[in-house]
Amino acid sequence: MLAEEIIEKLSILPVEGLKIHEQTIEPNVRALRETMLNHGRLVDPLVVDREHHVVLDGNHRREVLSQLKAENAVCQTVDYHDPSIHIGAWYLAVRSVPAGLFSSGEKVDYSSGMDALRQMEAVFMRVDGAGSSRACTLLPSPEKNLPAILRAQEQAALKLAGGKASNGNGDSLVYIEDSRIDYFLGKGYAVFARRAFTKEEVIREAVAGRPLPPKSTRHIIPNRIIRLNFRLGHLNEPKDVAQQILIDMVKKRVLYGSARYYTEPVIVMY
Repeated sequence: MLAEEIIEKLSILPVEGLKIHEQTIEPNVRALRETMLNHGRLVDPLVVDREHHVVLDGNHRREVLSQLKAENAVCQTVDYHDPSIHIGAWYLAVRSVPAGLFSSGEKVDYSSGMDALRQMEAVFMRVDGAGSSRACTLLPSPEKNLPAILRAQEQAALKLAGGKASNGNGDSLVYIEDSRIDYFLGKGYAVFARRAFTKEEVIREAVAGRPLPPKSTRHIIPNRIIRLNFRLGHLNEPKDVAQQILIDMVKKRVLYGSARYYTEPVIVMY
């Protein structure tokens, strides 16, 4: 691996100019801030759309850097139009749905239900059972527009979490990658599928200052750079100085064999 291949993907960008596309979760921000201060480093670069400087991955890190009055951030800039960059969705999954909650609705096959979600004809599609016993029920949308869909999804998530705000990591409600729906259905969960956002929606809402709710998007970005470990103190150096520190760091890490591609799926423990 050549250091230049990594360096050309990285930029030092002013924090103030980075636009979040998702709202942050305050307890997660507090926990991340404590971790970053304890380590004294920004571990992973923020992934940023090159054209509009919209943060595609790292909204919580961007918030922590803002709170810490950091001038700059290490960013991996990407061409968001690149077809290899995809947007997945986070589905909601619960062990059991409260009695009488979301039990009625139009019964559909999975493919037709996904089409209805994409066309904003439904808020969620409830999916129960695995394999041939899979049953799908559409929860109709009050209106066919994004704000109405988001409001209805927020209300539904609140009910599924037992009336308490949730970050989707608790026992009553979890957020799961859309690609893992079969796994969770096989474990007996009821899954609430929803439409994935488009790239145009992500950019439009971020540029307009209307960040989407937390856990709205799941960006699949090839060759994402992780574990760079850039010292927080360097982020307040002048931009050109910070950029040179970054370049020297990458060259040193490559020289000593501390950079590698992972071609297999990995599990990252934060």
